Amino acid sequence: MSGLEIAGGVLMIIFSGFICLFVLLQEGTRGGGIGAITGGAEPDSFFSKNPGRTKNIMLYRATRFVAIAFFVITLLVQAANIYL
Repeated sequence: MSGLEIAGGVLMIIFSGFICLFVLLQEGTRGGGIGAITGGAEPDSFFSKNPGRTKNIMLYRATRFVAIAFFVITLLVQAANIYL
């Protein structure tokens, strides 16, 4: 194993942990979920006053970004394994 494969593997483990965390913190269709542990939706919070920046939208964007980065890192590590 090369150093690039090890570094990529470590990054993939970290990113997969973030994906799990972000998905678990999102509210489901019935509401609540594990996100209720962190305070849920407070009526007079910053997120209730700015609907474009709700927790769910921010978590959705973060999940999408981390998932794409995870996919790209996986492709790069595999390409490095094949071509280097």
